[in-house]
Amino acid sequence: MAVSVFLAWMAAGIFRSPLNEPKVVVIKGGVGAYAIAEILKQEGIITNKFLFVAYTFITGNEKKLQAGNYLFKPGVTVPDIINSVSNGLAESDDIIVTIPEGFNVWEIDKRLASFGLIVEGEFARKYQPQEGEFFPDTYRFSKEGETVDTIAEKMKNNLDRNILTIASILEKEAREEEDMRLVAGVIRNRLAKKTPLAIDATVSYGACLRDLQVRLVNISKYQNIKYKNCDVTQVGVGAEIKIDGPYNTYTRQGLPPGPISNPGIKSISAALNPATTPYFYYLSTRDGSQIIFSKTAAEHAANRRKYLGL
Repeated sequence: MAVSVFLAWMAAGIFRSPLNEPKVVVIKGGVGAYAIAEILKQEGIITNKFLFVAYTFITGNEKKLQAGNYLFKPGVTVPDIINSVSNGLAESDDIIVTIPEGFNVWEIDKRLASFGLIVEGEFARKYQPQEGEFFPDTYRFSKEGETVDTIAEKMKNNLDRNILTIASILEKEAREEEDMRLVAGVIRNRLAKKTPLAIDATVSYGACLRDLQVRLVNISKYQNIKYKNCDVTQVGVGAEIKIDGPYNTYTRQGLPPGPISNPGIKSISAALNPATTPYFYYLSTRDGSQIIFSKTAAEHAANRRKYLGL
């Protein structure tokens, strides 16, 4: 009875971490559950030490906790944390650097220098003419072998990948370029507020990708199984949004790990030139002829009832 009451209490919403940006925590060898809970609490990874310790013992992981550098992201839960630490899913000794939105080359330079990756002034002096080409994000750099050029290349490539990912989403979500620009504006607004994008098209793609991976495993075992294409239009999104995965933009913040289609000129242009808009929500009418935008969750819910009958 006590265990069921405890589990019900945990299910009330205290599982999730209060983190608002990725963070690396160092756990040294020989440290037990209580000490680890204290470290995680001090670092802002968890809010309740008792919950962490209790769950560790309930799941039988108190003697499995391992040393290492662990990267925790916003939205991580206590079970996720314990799973990582008990299975030794530690990060390498790479240097994790977050470049905030709005940083210019001089601010990037100072941030990189503070981690010992470059000599101060080196980045700004060489790359100031390319201002605007370095994507704000969290990066992993090797302690050995990085140069100012390899660092700049990673940041520029990341910009290209993110633009193509957004463009690929626009390709699936809208038909007209103006609508694409508005949807791009919604995506930008939600990313800025760290609100999950909640885009059905990414969920469908992730479901197909998961299905493909399963099929490929089966093919490797049983050569007579034939590969079949996955039709994203036939994916039951209502059920899929409950299944966490890298392309589930309902359960995870930020963009999916890569493009979900091959975008054309219109969608790439829209991704590069998103509309400045107050909207945070949108939906397509059932016949796909119109996209309805809204500013608030209440407006969006009303539009769902009006246009979709939901």
